[in-house]
Amino acid sequence: MPDLDYIFPQPIPWNEIHQALVAFREKECPDASLPPVPLILGGWNYSSDANKAARWTDTIRWAETHGASRLIPELTDPDKYCLH
Repeated sequence: MPDLDYIFPQPIPWNEIHQALVAFREKECPDASLPPVPLILGGWNYSSDANKAARWTDTIRWAETHGASRLIPELTDPDKYCLH
């Protein structure tokens, strides 16, 4: 059963995904825009869950558009930020 309350990754896995997407862009499509910057560190503290969810959705769309969806892994429960 899917986790319906999952809305975006925790900061560490989100950063790891971002780094993988940046490396992909540099190697595979250097003329493409950069993937969306994750809302971690200060962005985590000063962004709402809605802002983070929108940025995560933008990240998924970027990956899909540039053929990098495989770089977004299936997250384990501890790596997911869920509504409580």
